[in-house]
Amino acid sequence: MEAYYSQFTEVFSTLPEGYLPKWLLFTSALGIFNSIQNFCTSSLTKRVYANKPEEVTPLSGRLFATWTWSVSMIRIYAAFHLQHKFMYDLGIWTYVIALTHYAGELLVFRGCKLNGPFMSPLFVAVTSLIWLTQVKDSYVKFY
Repeated sequence: MEAYYSQFTEVFSTLPEGYLPKWLLFTSALGIFNSIQNFCTSSLTKRVYANKPEEVTPLSGRLFATWTWSVSMIRIYAAFHLQHKFMYDLGIWTYVIALTHYAGELLVFRGCKLNGPFMSPLFVAVTSLIWLTQVKDSYVKFY
């Protein structure tokens, strides 16, 4: 067990300073949990798309799980490599895509309504985008 702990701490010692990398890892962990949940059941996803829960199918849940897992992996890599502009930008794009999806579902397709399950990912996307754009110059070193 000690070997796992030392390996774990060694990996995380390479994380850049500050709260942003930790936030990216936290949102990645939430995304991976959401992916697992979407592979297993659609009950929580139907709460996000509460205006049209009948449109949440097992297939759409699995597609959403795969997409969420993909962006979570990008965010994990970005968290460890924020000094590289391309990784930083990829991290930003994951939240832009998420925000575009949720805004579209709320305003265009009307699949979502302003409830807690919907507001959570919307809040994460908006907060992350604001944070990432405000502190970019203090992290990016390699263009």
